[in-house]
Amino acid sequence: MFKPTGNGQIDHLNTIAMRLAKGANDGFGVLSTGEKCYVALASNRLDLLQSIDYTIAEAIARIGQDWVEYLLLSWQYAGNPANYAETDGAD
Repeated sequence: MFKPTGNGQIDHLNTIAMRLAKGANDGFGVLSTGEKCYVALASNRLDLLQSIDYTIAEAIARIGQDWVEYLLLSWQYAGNPANYAETDGAD
C-alpha cells in the first residue's frame, strides 16, 4: 500500500495508480501528460509509458523533482502494487 502524502493531488494520483496496477485503464486518458507519467511510474506499468511514447527517464524528467520525491515517499517500500490483495488500496 502506498504511503499517503497529505498532498491531495498526489494521493489522488496514487489511488489511480493502484487501480492501474491491477490492469484497469479507466481514468488514465483524462490525465495530463505529467500525471500520466506519474501514475505509470507509480503503478509499475511500462506499457502506459509506452502508450504516451515516453521512456522511464523522460517520465522522471517530466514529473520533476517535487513529484519524484512524492513518488519515492509514497512507493519506495510499498512493493509492486499489482501484487496487492484486491481488498488493499486507498479509497
